[in-house]
Amino acid sequence: MENKHKSMILMFLIGILIMTGACSFLQSPAPKPDPEVVETPSPQVPVPETVQPIPGVETLDVNKYKNEPTITVWIADKGYVDRMLLEKYLEGVVAREMHNDWPIEALAAQAITSRTLTLHAMEAGTIMRLHHADVSTAKEELQAYAPELVNDNVREAVRRTRGEVLTYAGGLINAIYSSCNGQIAATKEESFPEEIPTPTPYFQPITDHCFQYAPEKEQSWTVKIPGSEVAAAVGYSGNPKNIRILEKGPSGRILYIGAGNKKVYGSDFRKKVGYDRLRSTLITEMNYDGESFTFKGMGWGNGVGLCQWGAYTFAQEGQKAEDIVKTYYVGTEVTKLWQ
Repeated sequence: MENKHKSMILMFLIGILIMTGACSFLQSPAPKPDPEVVETPSPQVPVPETVQPIPGVETLDVNKYKNEPTITVWIADKGYVDRMLLEKYLEGVVAREMHNDWPIEALAAQAITSRTLTLHAMEAGTIMRLHHADVSTAKEELQAYAPELVNDNVREAVRRTRGEVLTYAGGLINAIYSSCNGQIAATKEESFPEEIPTPTPYFQPITDHCFQYAPEKEQSWTVKIPGSEVAAAVGYSGNPKNIRILEKGPSGRILYIGAGNKKVYGSDFRKKVGYDRLRSTLITEMNYDGESFTFKGMGWGNGVGLCQWGAYTFAQEGQKAEDIVKTYYVGTEVTKLWQ
C-alpha cells in the first residue's frame, strides 16, 4: 500500500508539472529581459545626511523673483527677439519637450525642471551672450519651444507648478534632462565633464523603469561606424583595432575611449561621431570587424537628471511631480518663487 501511495503522489506531481507546462504555452510569451550594461557596478546613491552648499554656486536670491518675470525670447527659426511672461514661454517648452497628451504629473515634472533650467540660463547669461535675449527656442542652445502645441493638459501642468524651481542647499540647480536614460542616470563626469564648472552632487546614477513605456529605438540600438571615423574622433592614427573603451563611469557610460597615448571623453566622442548615430554613451558592446565598429547601447540622450520616459512611468504609477523631480535630482528641494 505504501508503494502504491507513493506512486499516486508521484503521478499527481507529474500531472501538475504537465498542466503548468501546458498553461505556459497558452499564455503570451514573457517579455525578453532588458539588456544589461556590461561592467556596471550596482549603483549606491550617496544621500548625505546634510546637504552642503556647492562651492561656486551662489544662494538663489528669492527676493529677485517675488513676481513672475517678463523675459526676452530668441525665436531661433525666425531670427527675432520676442517678449513674454516666463510662464507663457514655459507652456511652449513643455508642449514641445514632452507629448502634450502625457499624464499631468509627468508634464508638471517637466514644467518644474524646465522652469529651473530657464532661470539657471538667465542667471548664467549664456543666451544673453549669444543673442542678447534671456532664452532661446533652439533646442541645441537651451530648450525646444512650440506654442502651437499647447493644450489644456500643458496649461494645467504649468499652472499647478507655477513659480516652482529646484534648489540644492539654497542654490539653483542646473536642471539638465534627457529623453531616455537607459534605466540608469548619468553623472556629470560621464556626460558633461568640462562643460559644467561646479560640482553637481544632485546628479547620481539612480535607476528607474523607463523601458516600460519608452519606444524600442530608445531602449536599445545598434550602429555601425567605419573604423576610420572612430579613429578620427579619437585622434588616433594607428590601426583602429587598437581602440578600446578605457574607462566607464558609475552608470556604465564611457568615461574615456582611445588607443595608445590618445584618449577622449566619451561625451566628446559621441559629439564627434554624431548624437543621432551614437544615441548615448551607455555602450553594452563594441566590436571591430576589420572595417567598422559595431556599437550596441541603451537609452537616448545625455542621461543626466530627469528622464522623460522615466517621468512618464512614475506618473503612470501614481507618483506626484514634486516627488518625481526630487528622485532624479538627489537632495534637492522644490522652492516656490512667485505666486
